[in-house]
Amino acid sequence: MTRPTLSVVVPTYNESAVIEACLDALLAQSDEIHEIVVVDNNSHDDTVDKIKARAADHADATGRDPVVVLHETRQGLPFARDTGLNAATGDVLARIDADARVEPGWANATREFFARHGETYAAGSGTCTAYDLPFQDRFRAAQDALGRTVAAKLAEGDDVDAPRLFGSNMALTRGAWHRIRPHTSTRTDIFEDVDLTICAIENGIRCAIIPDARALISGRRFKSGPLSYLRYSWCDQRTFAIHGRSAERRRAVATLVTATIPFYLAMWVPFRLWNPESSKFELTRLIRPINE
Repeated sequence: MTRPTLSVVVPTYNESAVIEACLDALLAQSDEIHEIVVVDNNSHDDTVDKIKARAADHADATGRDPVVVLHETRQGLPFARDTGLNAATGDVLARIDADARVEPGWANATREFFARHGETYAAGSGTCTAYDLPFQDRFRAAQDALGRTVAAKLAEGDDVDAPRLFGSNMALTRGAWHRIRPHTSTRTDIFEDVDLTICAIENGIRCAIIPDARALISGRRFKSGPLSYLRYSWCDQRTFAIHGRSAERRRAVATLVTATIPFYLAMWVPFRLWNPESSKFELTRLIRPINE
C-alpha cells in the first residue's frame, strides 16, 4: 500500500490571534506532512510575520522551511483557497481554516484514508469540535461515534458517502481538485465548501467522512451579532440557488428557519458567557465587544 504525500493549505486574513496555534499543531506532525502552504489574503496585522517566524523556528538542517507562504491579492476565501490548492504539490491536498487546530494523528489518518480508499473516495472531511465553546463533550462523543461507524462500514466495504465537505477540515486528491476547479465559483457570498461539494458530486467525485482525522475549530461565528450570523447563514441557500438546485435550496431555507436560527438564539448567551481559558461562564463577557 503506497501512502500518498500530504499538502495542507491554510488561507489566512488577519488571523494573528490564532495562526500560531494552527501552525504549531501542523508542525507537530511534520513527519507526516509534505508541505504547509499558507496563503495570505491581504492581512494588515502581523499574521505574516508570525507565520514566517514559526517557519524559521522549524527549518530543517538544510535550512528548508516547512511552511510555504504565498500571497493572494484578490480578496476572498475562494481566491486564497484556489491559489493554495493550485500551488500545492502533494498527492492529497488538505484544506483547513486558520483558526483550526488539527489533533494528534490527523495527518496519519488522512494519508491512511486515501491510501486505502482513495480510488473510491477522492474527497473527504474529518470531524470537528469547538475549542472555545461549552457543552462540547457530548458533541465530541457523537462525532467519535460517527467516525467509528464510518470506519466499520469501510472495513466491510459498505458505502459511506457524505452529503458535504466541511471547509474547516477537508482533503481531496490533487487529481480530484484539477477536475473540480474549472467549475467552482469565486463568489464570496456563498459557502465555498458547499459549492466545492456540489462541483465534486457533479463531476463523479465521491466524498466521505475521514475517520480519526479530528480537528478543533473556533466557534466564534456563534458569538457574532444576529445580523452578521443571519447574513452568514443565508449563504447556504444562495449556494444551492446558483447551482439550480431548487429542492435543496428550499430545504436549506426550512432548516435555517426551524433549526439554525433557533439554535443560535438559544445558545448565543451561554456561548458569549463562556471563557475558554478558565472553562467558566463569566457575566462580564456579555458586555465585551462582539468581534464580527
